Amino acid sequence: MKKQLTLLTILFSSFTCFSQTKDAYMLSDYSKNHQLDHVIEVESNKDTLTLSGYNKSNDSLLLRIKVKLKRYDVLAINEWHSIFNKGHFKPLPISITTVPFKVRPELDEFRTNATSGITNVGLNLDLGRWKTERYFASGKKSTHKFYGGIWLAPSVEELDSLQTRGFLAKGTASKQLFISTALTLNYTYNNFTFTFVPVGFDIATSSVGKEWIYNRERWWGFGIGLEPKFFKSN
Repeated sequence: MKKQLTLLTILFSSFTCFSQTKDAYMLSDYSKNHQLDHVIEVESNKDTLTLSGYNKSNDSLLLRIKVKLKRYDVLAINEWHSIFNKGHFKPLPISITTVPFKVRPELDEFRTNATSGITNVGLNLDLGRWKTERYFASGKKSTHKFYGGIWLAPSVEELDSLQTRGFLAKGTASKQLFISTALTLNYTYNNFTFTFVPVGFDIATSSVGKEWIYNRERWWGFGIGLEPKFFKSN
């Protein structure tokens, strides 16, 4: 009885392994003959990936394909996405971004002014992006994204008599709230983002703020950001 049970166990294990190998395509075969046009999800189990997605020929049929990677294989999935695209997968294209480095060009008698400090944390909405996800046989994954967007954040600036051309009395300082908005160019590695701001503006929300020499004047700068997981829901 034990011998029969052992034999059945071996046969079942062999059949399972054979089935798993047969169901999974090698990377070269997948790339040439079975590649999905749009991948919405990738599940990784060591060196075997399960891809879920669609083909252009029938975008109403969800397909699931297994791909087995050899030791040095890397599967790269590229995607262009914009907020105007129609499709099955639409992650919320928002990241949390701060712009700690601002450079304000020369203005009248005021020289170029560079400031640093985290006084603004806002939301960066990407309008269009190119994303590459790379999957390795070791089970690891890396994500690279290049995109342009619009950034919006509350900002606090400390004003004095000089910066308000005498509107505030000498020796008086006043912190005022502004709304900062900017165009952004971004590169993301995994969840960490490096941001370049070619043009931005600070808009006053108070009568004192409107007297600031840099109110609604152009600036440029650099920022950093994070893309929280709760913004990635399908």
